[in-house]
Amino acid sequence: MKLTERDIKTLEFLAKWRFCTVEQLQKAGIFRSSSKKCGSRLSILRANGFIKSSRLNSGKLFYILTPKGGEAIDLIASWHSARYRFAISTVVNQLVLTDFALYMKIEYLPREKALERFLEASYGELLKVSRLSDTYYMKDGLLHVLVVDNQLSMKYFAERVKAYSNLPAEMRESIKIVFLVFSEAKKIQVKKLSSGSRVKVNVLKASWKY
Repeated sequence: MKLTERDIKTLEFLAKWRFCTVEQLQKAGIFRSSSKKCGSRLSILRANGFIKSSRLNSGKLFYILTPKGGEAIDLIASWHSARYRFAISTVVNQLVLTDFALYMKIEYLPREKALERFLEASYGELLKVSRLSDTYYMKDGLLHVLVVDNQLSMKYFAERVKAYSNLPAEMRESIKIVFLVFSEAKKIQVKKLSSGSRVKVNVLKASWKY
């Protein structure tokens, strides 16, 4: 099978985000045709072993790169790499992160690079922040800390606010925590919890459902 430029972009998109849906490929501008035509082309890539597909518990179809697809774009990863395997909980979280990045037009920072911003904090403060499994990105000159609500308890949100509020003042000024929740009730709860905190906080309600 001869891969088209669009096929290559599709494989590269999967290499970057691990998983994707038809809608995400359309939002990224890789496919400008109907969902049906997009799905048909993905079916051809799947039939030729470049990608594979599976379904979430909701029935939603998603795609993942295969080792053959990785080789087609010169991706350096062994056939048993974690990028070619998945757990449904991981897929849902990553799909949400991809939706958010496409909507906000942002690129996530490598974790190591983001944590460099906290090196001047005390060891205890740095340890608490480094243990958190958060996602980071830069926007408007601030380091944004993205926390996605995967049916989390309020204690989890409070832990984030406390950890970042305990950083030195000059660090706190350059940080904003973004809590991404999926219900209006949770949004109200998290806003109440974070009111009066010593760090900037924004609570957003996502519209993506998986």
